[in-house]
Amino acid sequence: MNPDLRKLIALQDIEKNISVLHKKVSEIPVKTSDLEAAAQRAKAAHEDRVALVRELANRRRTLEGEVELARAKLSRLKEQLMAVKTNKEYTAMLSEIKTAETRIGDEEDKILDLMEELESGENAIKLAETEMRRERAAIDDEIRRMKEDIPALERELDILRGEKTAIEAGVDPELMDHYRRISDARKGIALAEAKDELCCACHIRIRPQMYADLLLTETIMFCDSCSRILFIREES
Repeated sequence: MNPDLRKLIALQDIEKNISVLHKKVSEIPVKTSDLEAAAQRAKAAHEDRVALVRELANRRRTLEGEVELARAKLSRLKEQLMAVKTNKEYTAMLSEIKTAETRIGDEEDKILDLMEELESGENAIKLAETEMRRERAAIDDEIRRMKEDIPALERELDILRGEKTAIEAGVDPELMDHYRRISDARKGIALAEAKDELCCACHIRIRPQMYADLLLTETIMFCDSCSRILFIREES
């Protein structure tokens, strides 16, 4: 294999690794922000549940107060019933007492319903608080792990950049320029492996004579379809 081609193969592999590592490093702040946003959404949802339970508790206290007032009124009505002197007044008072008792019964039913909702809501809040603490701890661990990974990733990037510079310096300048032009035009992939008479990048068949020349010579050749530099990978 052409020595410069061998170097370009190594260079492209290094550049792929650099791209992968750089993406990992650049994604850490985004992932951290996403995790924090998820935690804030969970916190906001929990606060909404807590506010709803507080509202139910306030409604229960309001209804209990209204029932107490209604009971006091009912007690006065029953006392007044003993003092009425005519059947008409007595009938009217009984009707008013019945209305008061019905209202008290209705309000007490509402209080019972609210008590059930409150109990369910309070239990849900306890479960949610436990889950939130677990999720918060998991998020904090993930954020800490990602931040701890940054120095090692940066060191690995520095090593790869050094290797990349060394390889570039050892390649024929004209070929290096050609490699760069193809790489810029082909999303960073300037070289394509030739295998079974196919270009593995564009999957177009290579002319039989060209493929034979690739196997036998050290001449730099280019794919007729995608213009990438062709190579046949050597056995490990």
